[in-house]
Amino acid sequence: MSQFVSHICRLWDTRHAACHTNLESQNLKQTGNMRPTGHSHIVMILPQEIPAMILPEAVLLPKTVMPLRIFEERYREMLAGSLNGERMFAVAKQRNDEELPFPEEILRLHDVATVGLIRMSSQNPNGTSILMLEGTERVKIEGISQEYPYPKIRISRLPTLNRPEGELQDELMAKILEKIDTVNELLGRSDDEASRACHTIDDLETLIHFIMQTYCTSSTMMQNTLEAIDLVKRCRIVSDYLELQIMLITDMEE
Repeated sequence: MSQFVSHICRLWDTRHAACHTNLESQNLKQTGNMRPTGHSHIVMILPQEIPAMILPEAVLLPKTVMPLRIFEERYREMLAGSLNGERMFAVAKQRNDEELPFPEEILRLHDVATVGLIRMSSQNPNGTSILMLEGTERVKIEGISQEYPYPKIRISRLPTLNRPEGELQDELMAKILEKIDTVNELLGRSDDEASRACHTIDDLETLIHFIMQTYCTSSTMMQNTLEAIDLVKRCRIVSDYLELQIMLITDMEE
């Protein structure tokens, strides 16, 4: 597990320990099923078909960690199969009725999802489970191959284009960090762990995804971020979101 992911897992455990006091007595499982490239990007070896958790108001971004509580029977079965296999499943956002181009459309999902790797999993005595899912790869959903007993989707890798490097990346990261620092100062959270974590990240994509996963409450904005193929455009979405938050917080204080 990467140092950054370990840090975020500890951060999540600290914030949610009161809700999960029995985790220490459970069997926590860890795994690693990724191969590094010559860059900071980690490449997941993807199958063509993968189980999927379909959520109406949640989006997982690559290079971030999402805590999940598994309680539906279909997802319990999906989790059991995943833990016995490649320990992967996708998180896909369900379209609402207004977003469907045709009322009888079969494909009810947004076209872009994220494949997640189960980093830790703990089953409770009542059969529910708590797990940490690390986002690894953006994927295009080619179709739904199975709906019962749990969803499966056909996928293809969706590459990220226009990755800034060197001075350009440093400049974009500095501007984003300046804005997130302003947000945290206005909220009185300039010294909390999430704020400090932002300054330990040395990769632009990881930074903007972490900020959105941590601070953004709009699943639509999160989905827009996920779907942006161009990383500079993705960075602009995050920058505009932070600008809006600064404006809203400032207006509330006046």
